Amino acid sequence: MDHFIGYDLARGLHIIAVIAWIAGLLMLPRFYAYVTASQPGGELEAAMLKAAASLRAIILAPSLVIAWAFGIFLLATYITGDWTRPFGEVVSGVPHWFWAKLLLVLGLSGYHGYLSAEGRRLAKGERRRTERYWRLMSEVPFLAAIAIVLLATVEP
Repeated sequence: MDHFIGYDLARGLHIIAVIAWIAGLLMLPRFYAYVTASQPGGELEAAMLKAAASLRAIILAPSLVIAWAFGIFLLATYITGDWTRPFGEVVSGVPHWFWAKLLLVLGLSGYHGYLSAEGRRLAKGERRRTERYWRLMSEVPFLAAIAIVLLATVEP
């Protein structure tokens, strides 16, 4: 049976979406740091809030959806085979490293949601965090990406 999209193309598109998603997650807290350090109501604050909103809408949201869609497709492709086997047996054939990767990706998805909520608060003028906090938070996606990529490539 021919498929419209093959495994290798899906894997490539998944990787591209993940790169865009992680890049956006690295940038967004920096924008929030600039907002926090800026004069309330000033030009820099307005420019950074606009940039953050655009980043969330144009890069982050679509790349999150695409990364998840292709990730689920790849998982389904990986576990397909003899569907006459019990579901538990099919799932037990998924390598252990995948479950660790999935937990990290779920954590990053939650982090994405947290950043989106914080962006809306900043747009309302609420500055609950410091500039230093946002600068530190910009490192979180990189650390998670290191673990996720190593799990996916080394397959421990």
